Amino acid sequence: MVVPGNMGRPAYRLYQLAWAGLDWLYPPQCGGCGKSGSRWCVDCRHQTHLLPSTICTVCGRIHHSPEPCWLCQKALPAYSALRSWAFFNGPLRKALHRLKYSRDLALGEVLARPLYEMLHQLNWPIDLVTSVPMGVARRAERGYNQATLLAFPLSLASGMTFRSQALIKARDTRSQVGLNLTQRRENVSDAFLARSEIVNNKCILVVDDVTTSGATIEACAEALIKAGACQVFGLTLARAAINQV
Repeated sequence: MVVPGNMGRPAYRLYQLAWAGLDWLYPPQCGGCGKSGSRWCVDCRHQTHLLPSTICTVCGRIHHSPEPCWLCQKALPAYSALRSWAFFNGPLRKALHRLKYSRDLALGEVLARPLYEMLHQLNWPIDLVTSVPMGVARRAERGYNQATLLAFPLSLASGMTFRSQALIKARDTRSQVGLNLTQRRENVSDAFLARSEIVNNKCILVVDDVTTSGATIEACAEALIKAGACQVFGLTLARAAINQV
């Protein structure tokens, strides 16, 4: 469970100070607009379109009813709830593309801050934080996992354990870009494995940068439940429409 005020925890403060030191040595540019002086400027924060409160209580899709959406009523996902902070457009989309494709690693810490605020408000009973893993080939090509760059500072700020090896990618999958809902689910079906010695009898938070259909978080949740996790929750920075990513 997230305890209020934990963004002042010593480990997290040291993490922030390390990035602040790099900012001093190498003055940053905003990930959303390129303006010098900060990694994520005030203007871009104000231009970020937050998701409304009218969402499905399970999958987090926009849904104007207190009942779960028709997709969740048809078949409840393996995760207990999935939430995202904002729409995948405007400055946030540019920032996440810089984090993901341009090695702007410092964006991870600053973009994790709204996730901490969300997690505190949601008050989910989390025991352990992990990130959606990458396949071997893609990890070797990119050199880092952008989801981990969000999940790790989130765990430090909230005072929860982070375990990157709780989930592993069992097989490489094609990009989800351009796939419809059915194709996305088929693409990631049985693509992940969870380590029972890490997740057994625990409530797990899975963090990713963007969710579109929820298929990836669903596949991760299925693997975690199969390995003995009690509950799985998903948290992403952005939510995209199919074919938007």
